[in-house]
Amino acid sequence: TMESVLKEIISIRRNDSIIINYNNNNRYRLVLHENDGTSSAYYFSTPVYNLNTRKILDFKFKEKNNIFCAEGSNTNIVVSDSILIKKNKECLNIALSKRAKMVSSKEIRVDNSSVFLSSNGVVIKCPTNESAISFIIDISEPFLNVKSNDKYVALMKERLKPFAVFSCIGSVDETGNIISPANIYCKKISDKKYEIFISAISPLARYVLFEANIYENKLFQDTTVESKNPSINNVFGSVAFLGETSAFGEQQLYSRIDCSKIPEIMNKQIKKMTLHIPILNNHKIELGVSKASARFCSIGSNWNNKISGASLSSKATSFGKLYSIDLMPLMVDARKKTIKESDGFILKSKLHNSGFTVISTGDSYYNPQILEVNYI
Repeated sequence: TMESVLKEIISIRRNDSIIINYNNNNRYRLVLHENDGTSSAYYFSTPVYNLNTRKILDFKFKEKNNIFCAEGSNTNIVVSDSILIKKNKECLNIALSKRAKMVSSKEIRVDNSSVFLSSNGVVIKCPTNESAISFIIDISEPFLNVKSNDKYVALMKERLKPFAVFSCIGSVDETGNIISPANIYCKKISDKKYEIFISAISPLARYVLFEANIYENKLFQDTTVESKNPSINNVFGSVAFLGETSAFGEQQLYSRIDCSKIPEIMNKQIKKMTLHIPILNNHKIELGVSKASARFCSIGSNWNNKISGASLSSKATSFGKLYSIDLMPLMVDARKKTIKESDGFILKSKLHNSGFTVISTGDSYYNPQILEVNYI
């Protein structure tokens, strides 16, 4: 998972020094002073400050009486003989097979499974077996509708807003590399109880990786679309397998910034705007970026009804474990240098038969996307 907010930013800046600007009220971002008098804001796709304490997330467990506690962006997380993710009176409880043990401040172990922190819940890594791995889930909210596909399960609190989301990250080999997708599905047991099943797709997988979170609104409105399942929408899926896989065919990512989440820079003069997207596997492919030719619906778009792209606008460059996209041509008025409303962009492989790369979508609590904006 993401090690820390500051380390992610320092990595993007290639170890350049930082001076934090503490005059910031936006939970999605951290702001830095630059030597030339400008400011740089780093907006994460999920909030990185706790709603109540206003402290930045540290992605570490703290132990007290053999109980392991942590803070998410609007939750408290407690791991013992279950995983309790609690937001005020709302809670999500995941039953465990036995009591957890701490390996480090970053990892809790239950048998051969590991539990890590995401920005508002947990990431669970389980060894695969011949049948699907299952977990019993209890929630505080009765009679929720279930919205799902084979990549995520969302327990819907409102028509367009989940209470909680379970999302596959992928099937993992011995080295930790994501080699294929994983499948997830849900069986309702009662009005507050569900069973979640996760299984690997590849016979070479040693583990499956998935995340469980109480929902927070995201900075990006996005979805993948895929040729092999042309009617499937993936609005709450946390990863994209861009390129070609046997499970999805060709997959593309449609994305748009929710400008209501960045009001403080909408009238600023923008000097740089770059989107950084985490790469979650060991294979990089050449990705092209095109402007969406019209507004798309993140909760309804699929391969059959997808909006076409305008001419190729840019390409994603890679450095380390990130793809970076220059959004200046897409998001910033060339004359005024201020942010303009955009219909978004489409990210896809530039070359056929080049394999696939696994990236975080805007719904990843595991490794959020980061929008870097330098402004006056």
